[in-house]
Amino acid sequence: MSAPQQHMQARSILNPFLVTYRHRVVTTANDLLDLEAKARSAFALWPISMGFGIAAFYADQFIVPVSVLLCGLVSAVIAIACYRSRPSIHLMGIVVLGLLAGQGLAHVEVSRTKTTIISGDATTRIVGRVLGRETDDRGRQRYNLRLISTDRPTLSRPPERVRILVSARHTPLAIGSLYHGLVRLRPPAGPAYPGGHDFSFAPYFDGLGAYGFALGVPNSSLTTTLTVSDHLTRLRLSMGERIRDELPGAVGAVASALITGERAGIPQAIEDDLRATSLAHILSISGFHMSLVAGFCMVAVRCLLACFPSVALRWPIRKVAAFAALVATTFYLLLSGDNAATVRSFIMITLMLGAVLIDRPSLTLRNVALAAVIVMVLTPHAVLTATFQMSFAATAALVGAFGAYARWRSGEEAQGARTERSVFQSIYLALAAAALSAIIAGMATAPYGVYQFQRVAPFGLVANLVATPIFSFWVMPLALVSALAMPFGLERIPLTGMGYGLELSFVLARHLATWLPDQATGRISTASLLLFTLAILALSFCASRLRWSCIPLALAAVMYLPPKAEPEAVLFEDGRQLALLMPSGILQTPSNRPNRFVTEQWLRVFSLVPGRNTSPSFLCSGGICRAETRSGVRISWTDDWRNWPAVCEDADVAIVARAIRSTECPDGGLLVTLRSLRLSGSLAISKNSAGVTIEPSVDPDRQPWNAHRREPWPEFWRRSDATTARTITLSDTVGSSQRDALEP
Repeated sequence: MSAPQQHMQARSILNPFLVTYRHRVVTTANDLLDLEAKARSAFALWPISMGFGIAAFYADQFIVPVSVLLCGLVSAVIAIACYRSRPSIHLMGIVVLGLLAGQGLAHVEVSRTKTTIISGDATTRIVGRVLGRETDDRGRQRYNLRLISTDRPTLSRPPERVRILVSARHTPLAIGSLYHGLVRLRPPAGPAYPGGHDFSFAPYFDGLGAYGFALGVPNSSLTTTLTVSDHLTRLRLSMGERIRDELPGAVGAVASALITGERAGIPQAIEDDLRATSLAHILSISGFHMSLVAGFCMVAVRCLLACFPSVALRWPIRKVAAFAALVATTFYLLLSGDNAATVRSFIMITLMLGAVLIDRPSLTLRNVALAAVIVMVLTPHAVLTATFQMSFAATAALVGAFGAYARWRSGEEAQGARTERSVFQSIYLALAAAALSAIIAGMATAPYGVYQFQRVAPFGLVANLVATPIFSFWVMPLALVSALAMPFGLERIPLTGMGYGLELSFVLARHLATWLPDQATGRISTASLLLFTLAILALSFCASRLRWSCIPLALAAVMYLPPKAEPEAVLFEDGRQLALLMPSGILQTPSNRPNRFVTEQWLRVFSLVPGRNTSPSFLCSGGICRAETRSGVRISWTDDWRNWPAVCEDADVAIVARAIRSTECPDGGLLVTLRSLRLSGSLAISKNSAGVTIEPSVDPDRQPWNAHRREPWPEFWRRSDATTARTITLSDTVGSSQRDALEP
């Protein structure tokens, strides 16, 4: 028998089995999709696909042109309307529509955001309206200003809003007054490495165009008109001062943060202890605090009304209590400011309390999905923030677990398996539920914590089990009572009790941080985070056996955990922070005093330890430092513009930390200058089969929050030889050598 005949015979034997198997797979898939349709799980595809569309847009991975976007939206709507009887096509249409809707929301947000970010460092005299003020743990004032004018020099691209740190002792400026003074402004920093956190991203969408510090004591002048926001800010500051008067030190700073949202005064040691024990979430007003305030207020009002039988019989006290809780959380939102995490939490709480008012289930995945949709419509860029990812991952996982337990419980009760519990059994089940909730929330948020911060607290469960009850039943109820008692001057007693609870929490956090510290993990790949996200969503939102697809998704995420090959050297965008990534796991820098903010990021993300300052990795002489990477890439560095020809000698990559005009070495080698770094941001240097490669961290042409890098450097003030002051720009007639040496 010939080979073709054997092939045909084998095919005729296997064909019935393949047809049967295919029919079984299609039937099972249709049955599962029908179950999901009955459970109305398709609604969850809206926020999921919208989130992926927005993330793809802002991560620069996939941007759909507007014309294609409009055609795709129309086609997806038609497919959804015409194929309602075909679950697979219907669901695919929803996914495509959500992806395109997310892209459309991102397009709209970018087009409507016109924040001016200052293009470089500048020293100028400003006049600005005080919008906010915070006091840090060292007594310094941080002012949030809306800029009105600049002088000496007059900036051609002044930012709309700036944040100024004033170290000099002075009488704090009132909210709504005008700030007059000399300041040093600078733009937000870019990523410390390619793929790192871009510190220009959030300020751009928040309208903040510059950070700076005061050069001297500012002057102030009063204005006659105050807005509603000004009055609320003054109330917040007044409450914070009264809290700190009663509770001095770290306790008062944390109490003020929990009640008014002012976090600047919290000591760094307290934040480090709470972060190491996975308790940092208790410092920012988020869903945890909003739910505690709403729950405590609702229970208190309902119990109070239940004490009056005539009221309880005539009025729906559950709805009255829900309305009171809604009023309390609204006031809490207004008092604590417009923090993004607070607003998201308020939206979620409002949906749940609104469901109570209209006699609908409150803790449902549809409410979670609807809250996510509302947040993405209002602030699409929030999808890329750690608070959005972690809060909705934890909420979806907890609500999904609660729903699964409720379905199992109702099935048991339907079979007559309900049993009475003793008091001790009820307490045990409550503690077990708290522990299980902490485990579920911790597992759901762990991938995002590792991706965003490169750290994980493996024993955070222990800290949360110990500290969360203190905050839930001691600290936050007394915080609410303190806020209600302040108008009557009766806040001392509840604040004192709240202070004792906070002190106990600090002691626990300090000891747990010593015994059970968090661990550095290094970074994980974006593909791994995406697969982990799909696994969490499948387990939380699917009602059929499709939920078990989370297992292969999670296994695939583990396989993709390691990112691509790490670079051999990294250079920060200021040109002065350079480091080698050694094979021994040591980070070597040429400076004896490297920038701590930058090096800590490098150490954390690349899982390295700092090297000794006496290491021979860098050989420095004559103002030039030379080093060689593990694959033999020769790097030379200098901060003297006059040395740039010499720094190019015998170097694969020459770095000049000055804004010289030259773009390449005389021998054609790679030359990195402050001008090129301004456009590329921080660099990762590596070597492959094609030679030396340099990876930039920003793209000013595709990222609006980095478009300021292509603008001219800000003007600066200079006195001529005749002592006549004038404004100088880079285009003025000065010597070429002087112009080459200028820094932004």
